[in-house]
Amino acid sequence: MKKTLFLLSICTLLSSLNIYSDAKIPLQHFICDPAMTSGTLSPDGKYFAAMVPASGPSCAIEETDDPQSARVLLVINLETNTPTVLSGTKGKSRLTGFYWLNNTRIGFSRQPEAGLDAYSMWAINIDGTKPKLLVAGEYEDGYPTGASMIDRMPDDDRHVLVSYNKRRPTTRDVYKLNIFSGKLTLVAKDPYIDDQRLLTWVIDQQGVVRGYYALKGLNRYLYHRNDADSDFKLLRTFVFQGPEFVPAAYSYDPRYVYMRGQAIDKNGVEIGNSDTAAIWLYDSYEDEFVEKIYQHPKFDVSGIAISEVTEKPIFVYYVGDDIVEKVWLDEEFKQIYASIEASFPSDEVQIGSWTDDEGKAIVYTSSDVNPGAMYFYDRKQAKISFIAKQKPWIDSNEMSPMLPISFEARDGLEISGYLTIPKNSNGKNLPLIVNPHGGPTARDYWGFNFEHQFFASRGYAVLSMNFRGSTGYGRKHIMEGNKQWGRKMQDDVTDSVKWAVNQGIANPSKVCIYGASYGGYAVMAGITKTPELYKCAVNYVGVTDMELLFSDTPVQWEHLKEQQKVYIGDYENEKEYLDAVSPINLVDRIDTPLYIVHGVRDWRVPIKHAQRLRKELEKNGKEEGKDFWWLVKTDEGHGFYKEENKMELYSELEIFFDRYLNNS
Repeated sequence: MKKTLFLLSICTLLSSLNIYSDAKIPLQHFICDPAMTSGTLSPDGKYFAAMVPASGPSCAIEETDDPQSARVLLVINLETNTPTVLSGTKGKSRLTGFYWLNNTRIGFSRQPEAGLDAYSMWAINIDGTKPKLLVAGEYEDGYPTGASMIDRMPDDDRHVLVSYNKRRPTTRDVYKLNIFSGKLTLVAKDPYIDDQRLLTWVIDQQGVVRGYYALKGLNRYLYHRNDADSDFKLLRTFVFQGPEFVPAAYSYDPRYVYMRGQAIDKNGVEIGNSDTAAIWLYDSYEDEFVEKIYQHPKFDVSGIAISEVTEKPIFVYYVGDDIVEKVWLDEEFKQIYASIEASFPSDEVQIGSWTDDEGKAIVYTSSDVNPGAMYFYDRKQAKISFIAKQKPWIDSNEMSPMLPISFEARDGLEISGYLTIPKNSNGKNLPLIVNPHGGPTARDYWGFNFEHQFFASRGYAVLSMNFRGSTGYGRKHIMEGNKQWGRKMQDDVTDSVKWAVNQGIANPSKVCIYGASYGGYAVMAGITKTPELYKCAVNYVGVTDMELLFSDTPVQWEHLKEQQKVYIGDYENEKEYLDAVSPINLVDRIDTPLYIVHGVRDWRVPIKHAQRLRKELEKNGKEEGKDFWWLVKTDEGHGFYKEENKMELYSELEIFFDRYLNNS
């Protein structure tokens, strides 16, 4: 049964929405920040909180130098339907996320400086009283410092567990944090054994710090202990890209752990010789794997959900070709999900923010054409009540479908991806924008993608592919990308274009390439290796110089250098091999019109990459505004996040793609 929840504040805000009747969907509809996001319930279910624009949910972009004007917290008392807006705490500080600390106090993160990844941790009561900066986000020796919550400690209303690099920027210890005073009490200290870099702590269902995962060179180390009074002991040593496992979740019986990955027994022997990551039940007291819970032959399992009430597993989940798939382990929850999903046959349905008694939850719906909506679910009454749409100005009927696709690369490897076809087109002989993802140890997903939708609304097909080296498809698929930047990884991008042409989808004379970060590198590799394929190109915060990639490694990534040698190459010993695929050395091959986009505060791919590229283009007689275009923002980092900057960027790209895909 689906009803509408007429939350007073929501209805009042939504009444101010702008309505557009133009045939061409306005660009700002794709750019505007969501009208509401991250909706969650308090642990007792009496309150609902979400982030909303300070100016209301209407899609209107205004230039401002006050980051606080972007988003505020909205808290609604569900018993009285009374809204409270929790706004500024400190100027020039952007709200980036929030979480419940207890039933009446909320923690939230603010970014003190745009483009830099240091976040301050604040807390405030739901009535707006007692705001407190708990831990300041700062930079020390090039490293961001700050705290992040790792356990709510539901039996303690005054404390949470946080991970915080207070002692030194490269070391994260566990502290018990007083959410009112900010007082910190050390709970677990990073042993810092043999210069190993701690990556993550592991907490069990009782809030006990049970282990941690560390890295040094090409080795990864899993440490564990059976109780809070014992010392951490080395459980396993794994070799980079070899079989490994990590705790996905603890059972409520502290003896058992659900491990994700490949099972390796105490003698170092792999059990089952599996490629994709599975979920295993592991006995920590006996150091033995009990049973394999689930494994998919193509996709890595993502994790396992466990009920706080029954203390039993609910489902194992993984990302398939499109939606997040669930393998059910609890029949009652399976029926609950099935009844809710029946109300949204065209959407992917996720249920989160369960109350502690699992009686109420927030239902999130979305799809390739639906940017998302939130509903309130009451389990006892079997009711679903509408709360809000994330972008109510988006009409799903005007959006374009995203289709999962796959093709065989030239060497026989299966490559999966996603193709967005413009709404109301026949899907044939279309201008195409090829969009390789960043990372490259990442992947693209099915779902609402504002770039795909914007470009499709202008008549372009958009193609993304999970080339070799992408995650989610097992270890072999990742290792196929080792030392293949500009080579087989780029061949996969090229083969995706040829596939689209051979299928009759793409017009071979109207193809452009656009990508960010590693995707920007793929853009540069594409127009230097196969320039005949592309009418235009956009390099967005992309790598252009292999020598610079290795010599100017960010300090935050120093501990990953040995891994980098495996999946990219060893510049000291393989300079000639890597220089051969370094775009900066191949600028004389570039005749494709190129748009360069970058942020001055980018520490991942420093602005030097764009500056050196520009200099080399000019050395080769290329002119700005004729052969290449340049858009750099001093207040952005690795990608543009401010609405006004994104408006400028995509306005420019709309003109750019139109010039070369429609008017050439």
